[in-house]
Amino acid sequence: MTANPIWITLDGFEPGAAAERFLRDAAPYGVILFARHLKSPEQTRELCLCVREALGGSARLALDQEGGRVSRLAALGFSFPGASELQGDCEKAGASAREMGGVLRSLGFDVDFAPVADLGPAAPGTGLEGRLYGDDPETVSACCAAFLGGLAESGVEGCLKHFPGLGGSAVDSHSALPEIPGGGTAREAHLEPYRRRAGRAPYVMTAHGLYESLGGALPSSLEPGTYALLSGLGFGGLSVTDDLGMGAVSGRASLPELAASALQAGASLALWVSNQEETLRALDALEKAPAFLATRALLVDSMRKEA
Repeated sequence: MTANPIWITLDGFEPGAAAERFLRDAAPYGVILFARHLKSPEQTRELCLCVREALGGSARLALDQEGGRVSRLAALGFSFPGASELQGDCEKAGASAREMGGVLRSLGFDVDFAPVADLGPAAPGTGLEGRLYGDDPETVSACCAAFLGGLAESGVEGCLKHFPGLGGSAVDSHSALPEIPGGGTAREAHLEPYRRRAGRAPYVMTAHGLYESLGGALPSSLEPGTYALLSGLGFGGLSVTDDLGMGAVSGRASLPELAASALQAGASLALWVSNQEETLRALDALEKAPAFLATRALLVDSMRKEA
C-alpha cells in the first residue's frame, strides 16, 4: 500500500487509461474534482470509479461542496443554500448537509471540503461573502457540528476550514496573503469551532494567512505553530493545506518547496491544484525531501491500521 501525502486533481474529465496511468504514477492519498470535471451524473460516477480502480479502495475523492456560492454540484443541476442563507439554523444546516452528502455519495465522492468554520462578518473582497454561518462562535460551532453530522449520516467525511480562522481578513487568499492582526487572546473566539468540534472532524484544512497570534513570520499553512495549536485543541484527524497554488503563497517558493515546507511544519497532506505534468515534476523533486518521505511513512502506517 503506497499513498503519497498529497491531494491533487486531474486535467480532464474523461475516465480512461490516461487518467489511470497518471494516478498510478502520482499515487496520491486523495483527488479533488471541480465543476469542470462534472458533465453528467453518469460521467461523474465513471470518473470516480476510474480513480478508485487506479488507486484502490483507500483513495479519497473530494469536492468543495458548501452550498450557495461554492457549490460544484450546481454543474449537475443541484441547488443547495449557502451558510449565510441558513441564518444560523443548525437543523437546516444538518438537513442540507445530509441531502448533499447523499448526492455526493451516490456519485462516488467520500469527502466534502466543508463546512467553513470561520467567524464573520465577511469583509467585501475576501471571498468569504455568503459562506459564513455568523459571527457568534457558539452558532458557528453548532452549525458546523450539524453539517459534519449530516455528512456522516450519508457516509461522507467533512473538513473544517480554514484553520486557525480567516475571520478578520481583508483580502482574498486566492490572490494575496491576508495579514490577520490580534494576539492569542484576541483570536480565541475564532478557535471555538475547532476547540469544540476538532476531535470529531476527519479533516481540518489550514488557511494561508499571516497571523500576529502565530508570530507573523510565515503563512499559517507553513507555520509549525499552526499544527501545534491544532493538535493542542484535540484534533486527531488529518490536516490538509489549502491549495498551495493560491496567490497567498505561490510566489514564495516552488510547488515542491512549498509542499515540503508544509509537511515539515506538521501538515498531514499537501493539497495543490495544478496540471498533471507539473504535479509529476513536483513529486519527482519531493522524493528527495526528508519531510515528504517521513510523512508518507506515517500516512501509509495509519492507512494500514485502518484497513
